[in-house]
Parts: sequence; C-alpha cells; structure tokens
Amino acid sequence: MSAPWQQPVPPQPPARKTSLVGPVVLTGAGVVLLVGTLIAAVVTAGVFLGAVRSDVLTLDGQPGAAVLASAPAPGAASVELTAGERYAVYLVVPRDSLRDGESPSLEEDVLLEAPSGEVIRADDSPGVTMNEGMGDLRAGTVGAFLAPQTGTYQMVVPPAGVDGAWVALAPDRPFAPFFGAIGGTVLGVFVVIGLGGAGLGALVAGVVWWVVRARARRQVA
Repeated sequence: MSAPWQQPVPPQPPARKTSLVGPVVLTGAGVVLLVGTLIAAVVTAGVFLGAVRSDVLTLDGQPGAAVLASAPAPGAASVELTAGERYAVYLVVPRDSLRDGESPSLEEDVLLEAPSGEVIRADDSPGVTMNEGMGDLRAGTVGAFLAPQTGTYQMVVPPAGVDGAWVALAPDRPFAPFFGAIGGTVLGVFVVIGLGGAGLGALVAGVVWWVVRARARRQVA
C-alpha cells in the first residue's frame, strides 16, 4: 500500500519510432520501379517504331535497307526474287504533291516478267498497308504479288503523274507479326503507366516517411 503523500506516476507515452529502415526500403523500391518504367518505355517505343517503320526510305530520301530494287515512274529495273515469297510495291512521291490525307497512287499496276517469261501484275493487297514520310518524300504501298519462280525479274513501272516519283520493291510484311507488335505496344503502354504510378507513389511516400522519421530522430536526440 502506497503512502498517502505519494503521487501516482502517470503512464509514459510510447517511444517514437526513429528507424530509417522502412523509409529507405520504400524509397528504394520507388526508385527501382521508376527505373523499370524507363526500361519498359524504351522497349515499348522500340517495338512500336519497328512495327510502323518500313525501312523503305532513309533520312536523306534514298532507298532504305528493305528495298530490293527501285525504278523511276515510269521506268524499269531488274531484281532477284525467291519463289513463294510475297513482295510489296511502294510508290515514293514528293510530299507537297499530295493533299492532306491522300496516299500515293500509280496510274496502272507495276508489271514483273518472271525468268520463264510469265508476266505478273502487282495488284494484290499487301499484308500491311504502309504510308510513311521521310523528309520531303512520302512512300505508300500500291500493290503486292507472290513470286512464282526464283531468279531475275524485270520490273516495269507505269507513270505516276508526279515529277520525281519512283517505285521501290521490298518484301511484303505479314499482318500477324504486325498486329502482334501493335498489341504488344498497347500492353507496354499499360505496363509503363502502372509501373510509373506505383514507382512515383512509393518514392513520394518513402521520402515523406523518411522526413518524418528524421525529424523524430532529431527530437529524441
């Protein structure tokens, strides 16, 4: 039994937590997520550019890496093709020769004479219809065909009705991989948004938590 003159001891408040382990871990996780966001954004951009780029034109307006042969419109050229492969025909014209939303077009189909003498008309629809610009030029698909034989073909190009127009022949792009790349790009955008939001939230929360714990450490000291 306590003496009547003794005052009861008030309960002590719980000790304030001052450890920085939690804030450091949360802040580090935010940084890691943001780095992952950057990597995902770069990969997504690369996939998208690979899907929409045809490599028909270079930056200086010359035939690109995908072009197997080129000829003025009108004109002619020879090209080595492989049996069973599909090829697309691109018409390249000055950008200022087209109205807004207009695609390049030829007056007639491009003709190809096979090694056997058979004449093929490039009037099929390409797997992927491309329309891209590079500098002062614009290139668009105007036809496609399937090569029946392996060997040297003679390509005959009709007039385009535009000064400076020329035709490029390149492998046709199948639709399925193109569609998959576009789908992957859309998925990548959602991944970037999700990682970025989570990373930014974790980083901000970690920094705020860090400041609170640091202030508590100073008060205890």
